[in-house]
Amino acid sequence: MYEYTDRKNRTLADRIDDAAERRPAPHGSEQDRATAQALLADMLQAAAKHSITLDALDMVTDLPGGCYRAVTRSSDLGARINTAAERRPTHGDTERDKAAATALLADMLQAAAKHGITLDTFDWVADLPSTCYRAVARHRELADRINDVSERRRTPSTEEEKAAATALLADMLQAAAQHGINLDALDWVTDLPGGCLAAVTSKLRTRAVQWATAS
Repeated sequence: MYEYTDRKNRTLADRIDDAAERRPAPHGSEQDRATAQALLADMLQAAAKHSITLDALDMVTDLPGGCYRAVTRSSDLGARINTAAERRPTHGDTERDKAAATALLADMLQAAAKHGITLDTFDWVADLPSTCYRAVARHRELADRINDVSERRRTPSTEEEKAAATALLADMLQAAAQHGINLDALDWVTDLPGGCLAAVTSKLRTRAVQWATAS
């Protein structure tokens, strides 16, 4: 294996260990570190043919970190889903959502494999783990969908407004179901939960102003 010691007298194994320790929640194993070290060594050996060393690369990129992330990022689908979940606010049954998203991701990748497409391929064009997590999480209770909308608004909604919006959303979806339309279909074309909350908020606050004027 290609051997190299950088200008700070660190070996390739040291550099990979450093990269592993910089990860917020390391999921990598000792085998992952060994694989990343071998990958780094081979890449540096190729670079050496162009008179490029790790010291030179350190000036422009974190190659050890990149090697370690490349090895570990797709080794555990559950870890990829956990990472996606950590980027979203926590609502509902997160553990159930993560388990469902991991299963969805696994099934989608199994289907993609028939076409020669892997998670590494997807990573170039889309964040499939996050997409799976969001797709699962958005199927939560209607109240959670209304809460999500409320948190995106500059002015927080009251509990009364959110309860009224949830009831309105439920009734509108019941009417839509008679036409074979569900919330998933509506999500492609409009933000119905957001519309319900906005309509209710406007109605209740207008009523509050009228009562205040009348009194």
